[in-house]
Amino acid sequence: MITDIPPEITVDVTPVQHGSAQLARVRVLVPDGDNLQYLAYWVAQGAGYFADEQLEPELVVPELPVQAIARFIAGDAPVAVLPPPVYLQLIADRFPLVLVANLLRNDPIDLVVRRSVFASRGMSRTAPLTERLHSLHGLRVCVAPGPPTRLRALFSSAGMDVDRDVEVVIRRGPTQNRAFENGECDVLYAHTPYLETALDDQDAVMLIDQSSGEVPALATRQIHALTVRREFLDSNRATVASLVRAIGRAEVLVHTDPGATVDAVLRALPSLERRHVETLVGIYQAAVPETPRVSTGGLAPALALFPASRVIPSLEGIPLDDFVEPDLLAAHPARAPARSSCSRLPWSLLVAVAFATLMVALRRWLQKPARP
Repeated sequence: MITDIPPEITVDVTPVQHGSAQLARVRVLVPDGDNLQYLAYWVAQGAGYFADEQLEPELVVPELPVQAIARFIAGDAPVAVLPPPVYLQLIADRFPLVLVANLLRNDPIDLVVRRSVFASRGMSRTAPLTERLHSLHGLRVCVAPGPPTRLRALFSSAGMDVDRDVEVVIRRGPTQNRAFENGECDVLYAHTPYLETALDDQDAVMLIDQSSGEVPALATRQIHALTVRREFLDSNRATVASLVRAIGRAEVLVHTDPGATVDAVLRALPSLERRHVETLVGIYQAAVPETPRVSTGGLAPALALFPASRVIPSLEGIPLDDFVEPDLLAAHPARAPARSSCSRLPWSLLVAVAFATLMVALRRWLQKPARP
């Protein structure tokens, strides 16, 4: 249970100068400052879509991702990119937040296998899903503490029992890649950055691509979301709509131009390696929704896959419509494109320029020698 929720926090949208344009600075909290599960957000930033909306997000990143929920409650930022375990817990405790944009629709966790194991067992990436899962029988599967709920759902889709048919090895964070490299496990069930590290640096082979949506129980969902405090939405609806519109443009770019998507990510997160970003964008392209629209119907599937390491909160009796805003863009359409510099000139100046041009043309005509 979350307690000591501030009853009211005043948030300013501070204007800042950006070249010749004045942008509004908005504080946005992200649990970790380089997580590519928030791909659509980073693309919106790196592609300049927030700036196109006259916005300049100012990132607030906690020292540890688990501190995100406390920082958001404390009012450190009116806007946040939050994973389902965080926003579902906040909703269950009736914290005044609102989901405004979906950033991910398919599970970002995928299952990769050591290449030698893939070859020795005659595995096939194109075999039916059930056959691929049965080919894992008896292997050691490395996974972080939270995702076993989804791992069970994956094996259950083939009528298998993960606790009976494979050996689950729990490892946290980067120790997943170390365990995979050192032979402590044969299979890695992981998301970014451990996923692309295994594929690019540890000779792993993709066996089950959940991010593509090939596992129905783990696809077409509402996963990481852009959320805002209710009081901020009530007083800054147009600003929030601009944030959502920028996210929507980023999601379109992800689906239409992978190269530009990679470039945008690297502008937003220049410390990342291009080869890793290229790998990850290729995998997560299908996981990004085509539009940012959120719905109350997307909450239950997220709750059903709550991390195994945590107590599942209850949404019983919660008015879920109060926590989801699906129609911001309909109420706040895009701004009209900026007029050309010529059209912004005073009419008197335009008339003067036109008159001067006419007089120059007339003078040249009068100075022409007469034809014989």
